[in-house]
Amino acid sequence: MINVTKPFLPPIEEYIKNLQGIWDRCHLTNYGPLVLELEEKLKQYLGVKHLFVVNNGTIALQMAIKALALKGEILTTPFSYVATTASIVWEACEPVFVDIDPETFCLDPERIE
Repeated sequence: MINVTKPFLPPIEEYIKNLQGIWDRCHLTNYGPLVLELEEKLKQYLGVKHLFVVNNGTIALQMAIKALALKGEILTTPFSYVATTASIVWEACEPVFVDIDPETFCLDPERIE
């Protein structure tokens, strides 16, 4: 069984310096210096002018659904965290489950009906 709800937590020692800076600045959310640094590095890496990071994949999916003005059915996988499906439902769309390819764990195009 693959546990899709177990988070990956790297060794805390790798993040103590950044955590100490966060505590020293008392800046926990919304456009702190680390977020701005991440956005700049991602812009350079991806070669794009505009980029906006969000706090989780659920919000990212909801923003994408809104930005694309999607309506009706959206294909997704049941092999995901519940928030994937919830983000579709919260945007008044209907999730349609498609099975995954056992080799890649991605949607299997052969199974789309």
